[in-house]
Amino acid sequence: MSKVWAPDRKWTEDQWKKFLEQLITQNLFSWKEVTETVLGALNPPQVGTSIATNKNFQAHYPARKTWKAVREWFYSQKGFCVSCGTRLNLQAEHIISREEIGKKADKLSNLQLMCRRCNVIKRPSHKKGGLTFLTTQAALMWLLFVYNPKKYSEYEKLCRKYGLTMANIRFQEAWAIAKWLKNQ
Repeated sequence: MSKVWAPDRKWTEDQWKKFLEQLITQNLFSWKEVTETVLGALNPPQVGTSIATNKNFQAHYPARKTWKAVREWFYSQKGFCVSCGTRLNLQAEHIISREEIGKKADKLSNLQLMCRRCNVIKRPSHKKGGLTFLTTQAALMWLLFVYNPKKYSEYEKLCRKYGLTMANIRFQEAWAIAKWLKNQ
């Protein structure tokens, strides 16, 4: 595997703090909005609901008893990603994938909490993502604000150098923020 350029991995807590303060000073958002975003990422969105309403999981329990079992499973979890330890953006993830064993994978004993980033990089198409620190969504913005490319072609090269493998449309969507800020 080719080595991926991942300078964000070397950043200190102080560098992250200064970067966030700089973005707030530039009036991109407020401390309230940062706090709201973090609090939202701390709440695992509909992990229990999506499992409890899934017909494959419901098949293992008497009528209207799935939610109780899911809730017990959910409360028994440690509340952080089993891979990286973050408490943000948690998802219920299959230990043995549905691709491997089909509907048999849909059992509570085959689930664990994993953050969105760690869950995504399990896919063969996203292995380079594991070499970086940030999620794709965050990396697109980090590259934009830290390296401040002047042209889209420069930005696209940065994204590819960083190891982002998705379609260019994701880069173009993120590039929109540069255009919006330029027009202010």
